[in-house]
Amino acid sequence: MAYTDDTPMKALLAGMASVDADACHEFARRQHVAGYGPDLATAAALIHDLAFAAQLERPDELLAWKYPETFTPIDTEVLTQLLQAASENDRETGAALIAEQSFADITALSSIASYLSQACEQLRRFGARTPDPQQPLF
Repeated sequence: MAYTDDTPMKALLAGMASVDADACHEFARRQHVAGYGPDLATAAALIHDLAFAAQLERPDELLAWKYPETFTPIDTEVLTQLLQAASENDRETGAALIAEQSFADITALSSIASYLSQACEQLRRFGARTPDPQQPLF
């Protein structure tokens, strides 16, 4: 699905919950434009760290894990709460939310955090301006 400024936040979060890289990028772009890019980058790093720690606490599941072609969507309410907790640097709430999830959902959250981090870095370096296809290359 193509996400634009007109895409409702609910649809954007549903895309993120399905581990859609494009949805994560659009969410990061909106946060960047609103001036929250660095905060989102910090929150994404925290979510990734907490998810990784939770995965390490489940070694049997980690060793048996096989990445699916697509993830089953996680609960958007959990995603929203986790993003809020991470944006407030609330490690305890974030860790508790992640610990309650299945291993597949923890892995999905880690992937979402990675997509958000990549988008934040790209936006930090290049900005949120859409390139002009008619612009000369040289």
